[in-house]
Amino acid sequence: MTAPPEHPGAFGEQALREAAERALQETEGDEAEALVLGQTQALTRFANNAVHQNVAAAGADLRIRVVAGKRVAAVWTNRLDPDGIRAAARQAGTLVRLAPENPQWAGLPAAGAAPHAPAFREATAAASPERRARLAATICGPSRVAGLRAAGFVSTTVNEVAVANSHGTWAYHAGTVAEAQAVALGEAGSGYADRVHADLDRLDVGAVAAEAIHTAQRAQRPREVPAGTYEVVLEPYAVADVVEFLGSQLTGLAVEEGRSFVGGRLGERVTGETVTLVEDPVDPEGLPRPFDFEGVPSERLVLIERGHARSIVYDSQTAARNGARNTGHALPTGPAAPLPMHLRLEPGTKTREALIAGVKRGILVSRFWYTRWVHPLRTIVTGMTRDGTFLIENGEVASPVQNFRFTQSYHEALAGVVAMEHVLKLQRLDLWDFEAGSIRVPAVHLAAFTFTGTTHY
Repeated sequence: MTAPPEHPGAFGEQALREAAERALQETEGDEAEALVLGQTQALTRFANNAVHQNVAAAGADLRIRVVAGKRVAAVWTNRLDPDGIRAAARQAGTLVRLAPENPQWAGLPAAGAAPHAPAFREATAAASPERRARLAATICGPSRVAGLRAAGFVSTTVNEVAVANSHGTWAYHAGTVAEAQAVALGEAGSGYADRVHADLDRLDVGAVAAEAIHTAQRAQRPREVPAGTYEVVLEPYAVADVVEFLGSQLTGLAVEEGRSFVGGRLGERVTGETVTLVEDPVDPEGLPRPFDFEGVPSERLVLIERGHARSIVYDSQTAARNGARNTGHALPTGPAAPLPMHLRLEPGTKTREALIAGVKRGILVSRFWYTRWVHPLRTIVTGMTRDGTFLIENGEVASPVQNFRFTQSYHEALAGVVAMEHVLKLQRLDLWDFEAGSIRVPAVHLAAFTFTGTTHY
């Protein structure tokens, strides 16, 4: 009989271990791996300053990966009962016999010991619908008083990752995430804010309300400003987008495929000297997870140090193909695709106000939206500004402006860092609806950023 979970709101280590071990027992092959992703999420939505929906769901997905010689196959199932696991194992066994050989297959990784990374907070896991509703009210009430309409959510989530393989790997991690997001809308402008923390008791929902309302109030009736290249101050929401895109190119696969801006350039200057980008999977101020989705301990790496490319991340297969060390950054994808999932852009020394005060004429960007690759090798990305874009004149926010479309090389933009904020903001990294990690970034003052088009809103 399965014992109760050791954490409230979670499946628990014993239940996921039983499922993983059953999967390995049911599988035939030279090697086998079981990955279980469990998520227990509760979410309270609000719109027009009123709560309109409360949902809660718990589910777990199991991936069984089977190896026969150089043939590899994987099957996903959301059934963790014995019959469901047995059916998935049989299907994986059938598929692996039909799969083409992968002559570069390097085997599943050997067992390793990951460090402990506390990330579970009972206050988050045990949060009631009433508490989330009260927190939502701390956003809706002030928004109503301000004559704005607020929409968003307060959520509490328990994420669990468990990995076992036929080489003796066993890794389990449970972490919590509390998040509040809000958009405050006026007649002719909007403001956005969010906060994320592992501990609901430390989630500053009042700050979400204050920031979204303040931004929305000063974003009303934006004026048109021509597109062009401007000095900019990017708030952390926008900086997180920059860091996430750059992080996706700091991988063994991106270098192998010739689409990374650091390919053949390790040791060279690739950004401004003030830029230091660290991958820190056990950062206690982030949303830590000490191992990857193959159960390999994830290393802390300095990816960019004072503007110089220093390292990239690998999983088992890209490391083997490139004669490199596996740094423990596998994703739960079919083809090998390593990714840094706990990025931190080290802070500067300025306040947000000082960053703005340092701009003679430029643009303050709250956040980006709908960003897409144009040219990965050159890190050129296109996207839109949203929920608060402002003209800065003589060191002060002068007026709201209509949103821009931009097309800009992200790493070249970071070559012109003038200054960075002294504090970091935590952002959640969401991959395929699974909270895979986090990003911590400051606001940044850049010397030049190219806006290629304007909008009428």
